[in-house]
Amino acid sequence: MSSLLRTAAIASSCLLAACASQTPRTAQAPAVSPRIATASAPRIVTDATYVARVEREARRRGLDVEWINPPLRRTTQD
Repeated sequence: MSSLLRTAAIASSCLLAACASQTPRTAQAPAVSPRIATASAPRIVTDATYVARVEREARRRGLDVEWINPPLRRTTQD
């Protein structure tokens, strides 16, 4: 019984040491380049024209639309 307890203690200490040696992935994130921070960088916005078209058609048919994940599009304009 003593050897089983000793083996379990050694195995758990090795496991904890391996988990403690891992660095978090957020620390390895790349730095933001100045090009991304400019005003001409593409932004992701809700596609308002598509949303309006779908909601107009739904109202015409007597339905209600509840957007869970609204459609998105990339834009460079403000």
